Amino acid sequence: MEGVNPMETGQLIKKFTKEGNRKLDKEYSGTRKAIYQLAFEKTREYMRVGDVGLGPDEREILTILIANSMMQSFSLGYGIGKVEGLTNRQIHL
Repeated sequence: MEGVNPMETGQLIKKFTKEGNRKLDKEYSGTRKAIYQLAFEKTREYMRVGDVGLGPDEREILTILIANSMMQSFSLGYGIGKVEGLTNRQIHL
């Protein structure tokens, strides 16, 4: 796959990123749970350091926002890693 053009590379990244999302739901459910735990801890740390009081609903929203961002980063990294493995070259965004 050395001769993959940039458009094909972009499509491959998109395909493998979606695969990463699916794997988070199924095969990597433990990783997904760990991400939520980290997001919960980050929310508590934010409240402590920022001396900010958040209600239960606000804490849940912030935790979900942080977790979703982390899962999106995981899936994109998964997709890029798969394409780098196929093309044997680094991907720079």
